[in-house]
Formats: sequence, C-alpha cells, structure tokens
Amino acid sequence: MRRLILVLLGLAVGIYAHGTHLRAGEITVTRDNCSGLTFTITITAYTNTGSPVKFSDGILDFGDGSTPTRTPTIDNTPFAPGIGRFVYTTTHTYAGAGYYVISYKERNRNAGILNMSNSVNTQFYLETAIVVDRFVCDNSPRLLVPPIDKGCSGAAWYHNPGAYDIDGDSLSYEFVVPKQDKNIPVGNHRD
Repeated sequence: MRRLILVLLGLAVGIYAHGTHLRAGEITVTRDNCSGLTFTITITAYTNTGSPVKFSDGILDFGDGSTPTRTPTIDNTPFAPGIGRFVYTTTHTYAGAGYYVISYKERNRNAGILNMSNSVNTQFYLETAIVVDRFVCDNSPRLLVPPIDKGCSGAAWYHNPGAYDIDGDSLSYEFVVPKQDKNIPVGNHRD
C-alpha cells in the first residue's frame, strides 16, 4: 500500500511538473528596411497562468533551410485574470527572394480543448507565410484583438481578430484545421 501511494504521488508530481499552458498565438513579420532582406519576427502567445510551465525551448524555423532557433525561457506577463502573455522577438536575414513559411512549435498546448483529441499531449504550433521580394516591401498583418475567448457548447461563438495590415493590403479569413506540426493536423479535429 505504501509503495502504491508513493507511485501515485510520483505520478501526480510528474503531471504537475509537465502541466500545459499555451492557449493561442501569432507570428508577425516586419521588414526592417525595404531595400534589405532582414526581417523582425515576433511570436506573441497567450497562456494559462495557472500552470507553472513557462514559455521555453520551442523551435522557431525561418522556413529557408537555415538552422532553427531554440527560444529562451520567458516569464509570463499578466494580461487578464488567469491569462498571461509573452512576446519573443528576433531578426533573420534571408539569402534571397522566395516564399517562406515561418513556424513555431512547443510541447505545451493547453489541456481541455474539446474539439480535438488529447490536446494536453498535442504540440502547440503556429505558422505564417511571407513572400520576400526585393521590389515589394511587405509586412504581415497584425491581429489587434487578443484570442483569449472561451466557447460554450450549444451557444453561438463569435471572434473578430481585428486584423489590420499596415501596408493597406486586402485581408480575408479562412477556417483551417489547427496543426501540431508543419502539414500535420491535430488529431480528430471537430468544428
């Protein structure tokens, strides 16, 4: 009996130590100079502050075949009750023109997401695409409304991300199945 209690306590500590926290996020890209190929890349993510897990050890891939970057540990900044926010910014210089998919992945997706299987063990993944062209100076859109909503079963749910493009480009929305890695959808997604 004593051994069983120790095993159960060990499991409980293990679950707590590997708790989850990532709720939502975005990657934004800004060209530093219209005549250059250097971009500022910013990851903004929203977290569950009830978890002891911090933003850390994620993989930021620039989409050009260069070595991905491991992100440092960053403390949450309180944003709203029970919700934290972190911002990680870096720069990257592309070798030339092209279409690039910038992605970020980390192991700590929030638990309890009901429209997919096993969210607690599903990797958190973000991506954005950019076109690098020496003759066009373009930046990614910004989402001005934080994605910190909660949906309720049986009730209509609305969210307007407040997308804004500083270059004046036309924007449209499209529903996609969430991913857990590049070209890999989350398991058993349900609308």
